[in-house]
Amino acid sequence: MPKVGMRIFKTFIAVYLCFLIYLLRGEQGSPFYSAIAAILCMQPYVSNSFKVAMNRTLGTFIGGAMGLGLLIFERSFIPVDMPMLQYLVVSLCVIPLIYFTVAIKKPTASYITCVVFLSITVTHGADVNPLIFTIDRIVDTLIGIFVSLGVNAFHLPRRRNRKTLFVTNLDGSLLNSQVEISSYSRIKLNTMIRQGALITIATTRSAETLLPLLEGVEIKVPVIMMNGAVWYDLQKRSYLSCKKMNPEVAKQLIDVFEKRELNCFTHTIINDVLHVYYTRLINPVEEKIYHSKKRLPEQSYVCGEVPNDQSVLSIMAVDQKATIVQVKAAIMKLEIASAVNVECYPDDQHPGYYFIEITSREASVKNAIMDMKARYATDKVIAFGNDIRNAAMLEVADFAYVVENASIELKEMGWPQIGANDDDAVVKTISRHFYAKPGSFK
Repeated sequence: MPKVGMRIFKTFIAVYLCFLIYLLRGEQGSPFYSAIAAILCMQPYVSNSFKVAMNRTLGTFIGGAMGLGLLIFERSFIPVDMPMLQYLVVSLCVIPLIYFTVAIKKPTASYITCVVFLSITVTHGADVNPLIFTIDRIVDTLIGIFVSLGVNAFHLPRRRNRKTLFVTNLDGSLLNSQVEISSYSRIKLNTMIRQGALITIATTRSAETLLPLLEGVEIKVPVIMMNGAVWYDLQKRSYLSCKKMNPEVAKQLIDVFEKRELNCFTHTIINDVLHVYYTRLINPVEEKIYHSKKRLPEQSYVCGEVPNDQSVLSIMAVDQKATIVQVKAAIMKLEIASAVNVECYPDDQHPGYYFIEITSREASVKNAIMDMKARYATDKVIAFGNDIRNAAMLEVADFAYVVENASIELKEMGWPQIGANDDDAVVKTISRHFYAKPGSFK
């Protein structure tokens, strides 16, 4: 079942306050319109609430003015015993109301404009003073708007640890089993980030598959990608701090694959676009990777050799386990072996196949975290992981956690366990540390 989030709870508070204000006003007006406005204005983020409140306030006055004008017109020109004509005129007025809000570039005010207008013209009562009735409806609506805004903006004073760097793995940790960030986690992350939390992600993914997953998440700290080879600025869609291979080292590595008539994907960055060079596709997994990513906007696949003037960030290949093991053994015999990091791991989606990824020795998640810690002058690092490949990241952290659904190998290394990824455990733990008092965690 979905969780009862703060937006739902705040909406309840706002609606109840609208009823209390109605009682304190001596039951003057109608709490129905205040409650409706409060519900419509409640937003996940306070900044959005201010914008919505202003639009709704504008819409309230526009709808109120139009409603008052129509009431006066009806009483002067439309007989009381002709309701069909009255409803026709009311319905026709919706057209200029919506058009006007669009014309003044306030389309989001259209809804509340029509609500206020209809609440005045349809439920006015035959013997009610049009001006007084209109003012009451405007006041009722404004009460709901500003009560909602006040409730959403209110928060108890809390300490915020803005000198802590939070680093989390993506797949299996921040992402749930549906391979997405839940609505709760997205809203909670954005709230903390807007309050100064330093939160980033360390992932083996590249930008073209990462960006859709982080849609709507306002991460400001660069993301660590490609096993630490690059930092990526999500706001500017730009690659930063690239750890490139020595050209001669890259050439010798590519020769290892060519001598065995194997393909490898060689990654370079040209004008902030990831270019992936390959020679031929020799197995079905390579073909699947290529066809699933070749049309993505954040990278370009090129069939051919890497230009001499381009620096290589990483080399990746996928093949049967025995083949990958042989390739790794051949690389480790080279004189340049000490200049690179070589990582092999199974392809979870294709049993029997393994990946091999090669980056510069300076390119590692551990080094990237330490550089980021120095750049942001943070006091400590708190990391989260779910796979044995996250071990180095967790080792460098001051506080490290593994999720409940982590691999057995990682759990056996002894780090504290939190809840599962489907329970938003990573974000909840970040929240506890971000708002914690000094010395709360040791």
